[in-house]
Amino acid sequence: MPLSTLVLRAAHRASQAKPATKRFFEADGLSLEHFLARRKAISLYREIVRSLKGLNKTDAHEIRQWARSDFERYRGEKDLEKIKSLITSGKHQMHSVQQSLMLAQAK
Repeated sequence: MPLSTLVLRAAHRASQAKPATKRFFEADGLSLEHFLARRKAISLYREIVRSLKGLNKTDAHEIRQWARSDFERYRGEKDLEKIKSLITSGKHQMHSVQQSLMLAQAK
């Protein structure tokens, strides 16, 4: 079979191929920015949990519950600007709680 026929057949098969499957975040109408913001939120939650090491169990449990309830409250949020704002305010709250804990331990 001549090379030109093989090339034409390959081109025809490529044009008939099914489109690539959608990514999981596109199935819900979410963009790549939503996916990245979700990763930042998860990272923030993990950072909060890590920062609780060294505290007594009751205080750590209370702060973890408080953080988890805030994350759960906004779990279904789709507005990208609000998500970014929540992540920023969460970081500020985490830093203020860390500073308060450092001051309390210094006394």
